[in-house]
Parts: sequence; C-alpha cells; structure tokens
Amino acid sequence: MKKKKKIKLLLLVLVFIGIVSLIIIFKDNIKNVFIPIYRVEDRTKEVEKFSKKYTKEDVQGWIKVQGTNIDYPIINNYQDMDEEYSRSFDYAWTNGIVSKDDNYIPIFGHNIRNVSNKPIISDESMIRFEQLMAFIYYDFAKDNKYIQLTYNGENYLYRIYSVRLYRSVNSLNQPIKLDTKEKKDYIKDAINNSYFGYKTKVDESDKLISLITCTRFYGNSLYSFKIDAKLVKNKKVGYNYITKKKRKYEGIEKVLEGDENNA
Repeated sequence: MKKKKKIKLLLLVLVFIGIVSLIIIFKDNIKNVFIPIYRVEDRTKEVEKFSKKYTKEDVQGWIKVQGTNIDYPIINNYQDMDEEYSRSFDYAWTNGIVSKDDNYIPIFGHNIRNVSNKPIISDESMIRFEQLMAFIYYDFAKDNKYIQLTYNGENYLYRIYSVRLYRSVNSLNQPIKLDTKEKKDYIKDAINNSYFGYKTKVDESDKLISLITCTRFYGNSLYSFKIDAKLVKNKKVGYNYITKKKRKYEGIEKVLEGDENNA
C-alpha cells in the first residue's frame, strides 16, 4: 500500500514539474492567451471610394496587416496596368479576380528597400509589402497574428499559421489554384517549413490566404517571404494564441546578427 502511495505521489510531482515547465517555456504567450489582440476595422467604404476613382475591375479589395502600415487596396494584376497609374498609390495585388468562393487567395506586394539580412520593423516611409518583413522577428510575430481582408462588401479576419522564406523564381507572377489534395499538401508544407509553431488548427476545409513578397535576406539568392493565414469564420475579434520558435529558426537568428546594409 505504501508503495502505491509513493508511486502516486511521484506521479503528482512529475505532473506538477511538467506544468511548471510548460509555464516557463510559454510564459510570454500563456499569460495573454484568450485576450483580444485585434479588432476588425471596416474598410468597405475605402474599397467603394477607390473603386469610384479607378474601376471595379481593377480593385479586388483591401488588405490590413496587424502591426504594420499595410492598409491599402488590392488590385488585379498590376503588370497589366499603366505604369504611372500603378505608381500613384500603395497597393497589393492578385493575379486574378477575387471571389468569395475562392478557397485560397495569394496576395502579392513589392519589397524594394527592406531587403537586408536585418529587416527594419517600423519605418513609416516604407511602402507596399516592405513592413511585412517585420514578421521574421519572433518578438514581432508573437505579438501580431492577424490579417484583415475586405472584399465583396465584407470584412474578413484571418489568423496566421505560418511564416517562412522559400527559394523561388518569379514568385510574384505565379497564379496559384489549389484543389483539395494540393491544398492539404500545401498546408502541411507551410506548417512544416514555418519558423514558428502556431497553436491553431488548419485543414483543407479552411479558406486560406498567403501574403508574398521578394527579399534578399540571403544576399542575391532568389528567395521570397511568405505569410500564410486561415479564415476565422464569422469573427470580428482576434484573440491571442500560443506561438513558439521552432529549431529551424536558429538559422534565421544567426543571419539576423548581421549588419543592416541592404544586399
């Protein structure tokens, strides 16, 4: 009987140690879990005004990214537009018409200045998707986890589940369509290659978006920076959730120790 009590006591001690260990590891995240960190701001009027100034065929919607100055229209394929027109405002773009039935929407943006191996976080003079590179920093990523997309007269909230760099060629020009299997494989690849582990469930039934921009984080090698997010259905408030560094992020941290000179 005494032996059973000792075993029970030992198990309780081990459980307690495990709980304490988890709190220590995730203390920066746990203390704020279930706390609202983002609230949707209506951008339907901005889309309407912009559509009147230009054309409804050009304007696909509006994008707003938490923690950045990314808060501007999405247009349809900037390469088909007049150069003077496309330079006259900040924008992101899609390579096609956005529909509410789309299960995956890739959204692209230029990064001209914020391409060093130590990206700048909050320079207000940076435009297009340049501030997107702030998500390469863990401290920034764990505090900013939501993307707002406005189209077809509705404001939608998306929760980030992957942040990564990947080798690419002309990635800003590629239209992407995903069937069910491709989508399942895509989610698996995005999660496996993300530098951060996001405590949020994602599967092929979810509606997804990607934010994609170019970078020279590894010098002149052809890499793109991508953030993937899933639709939070029927929600206008984004709550905090656990985010942790993955082991593969150690390589990024070593690169981030470099200087700020743009490559």
